[in-house]
Amino acid sequence: MQNFTETPTKPTMTGKDGKRRSGLQNLAAYYQSLFDIDENFYYYSSDDYQNAKRKFVKYLMKHRAV
Repeated sequence: MQNFTETPTKPTMTGKDGKRRSGLQNLAAYYQSLFDIDENFYYYSSDDYQNAKRKFVKYLMKHRAV
């Protein structure tokens, strides 16, 4: 089981990694960083955290303004 006592790190959007990924991958990484707050991090268990993060990103992708 993973130890979730550390605070999550936010992905960076600059540099070579940002240029190699597609726009949707960058957007998904940005939405994941929005979910990575202390309130969510300490509220969910490890499995529930990943599931909630996926649902959050899917919701934002589906309802984003085009």
